[in-house]
Amino acid sequence: MMEKFSDLLQFTTQVSRLMVTEIRRRASNKSTEAASRAIVQFLEVNQSEDASRGWMLLTTINLLASSGQKTVDCMTTMSVPSTLVKCLYLFFDLPHMAEAPVGPTPQPPQPPPNQEKTPGQAHTQPELPLADRRALLQKVFVQILVKLCTFVSPAEELAQKDDLQLLFSAITSWCPPHNLPWRRSAGEVLTTISRHGLSVNVVKYIHEKECLSTCVQNMQQSDDLSPLEIVEMFAGLSCFLKDSSNVSQTLLDDFRMCQGYTFLCDLMLRLEQAKEDESKDALKDLVNLVTCLCTYGVTELKPAGLTTGAPFLLPGFVLPQPSGKGM
Repeated sequence: MMEKFSDLLQFTTQVSRLMVTEIRRRASNKSTEAASRAIVQFLEVNQSEDASRGWMLLTTINLLASSGQKTVDCMTTMSVPSTLVKCLYLFFDLPHMAEAPVGPTPQPPQPPPNQEKTPGQAHTQPELPLADRRALLQKVFVQILVKLCTFVSPAEELAQKDDLQLLFSAITSWCPPHNLPWRRSAGEVLTTISRHGLSVNVVKYIHEKECLSTCVQNMQQSDDLSPLEIVEMFAGLSCFLKDSSNVSQTLLDDFRMCQGYTFLCDLMLRLEQAKEDESKDALKDLVNLVTCLCTYGVTELKPAGLTTGAPFLLPGFVLPQPSGKGM
């Protein structure tokens, strides 16, 4: 892209500035529900090009996000990651689609058959049902955030702008069933950050903002969450514990200090007492996650002390080689 388009970085800067400005304009001085509705109506694809300007802007950003670190750094400088994460958090308050129909879009005149469009005439396409438009928007929106978060600079910008904690709150908060895809999207973005963006600054931010403590409290105190939902939430959280353990012990210590292990024990007991088949599967998943937790960290676990008949004291005993990295 750089080779074919020498002005790529300037173009990226302008497109990013336009996107951020348009979104902020629609969010200012509105309730969260009104802001989320205004932003979604701007970004969703519509029947005519004139009514799909936000969608074209979004797909342009999606294309540019694929073109490497320099363009991603341009977007980060223009606050694209933090703006999109704020939107994602707002989308938890989107009303049910039946209650929030998109307004009628202007219908441009159709050219007669076999007549070419005149220059400047809007292109039309068959109108997608509202549910399909929303699903398409959600897919492209999370695609962009995941592409951005495969680099370190967006994670650092989220920490700097104090928006990273919104993602932690998002993955462990109740939301209406029709907005569950947005919560899963937040989990996908966080998992990407845990794999690619855990710099020293990001780990420090998560520690200082007590993000893990907030997550555990949200999961413990919400009566609206089912045990199955909580297991799904903890699966995302455990990625952070695992990936950060290669860098620092800090987040594992934070999880212990906020009684995370006690919470896991209580959750396992709740799942064990539940009757549904789904609960049994969830319990298996949770036990696997806890088993993995036992191997996280940078300190080798040594035997506690001399005990009679311990295998490491027996003649001829050889310590098996670890199959992983030996962490």
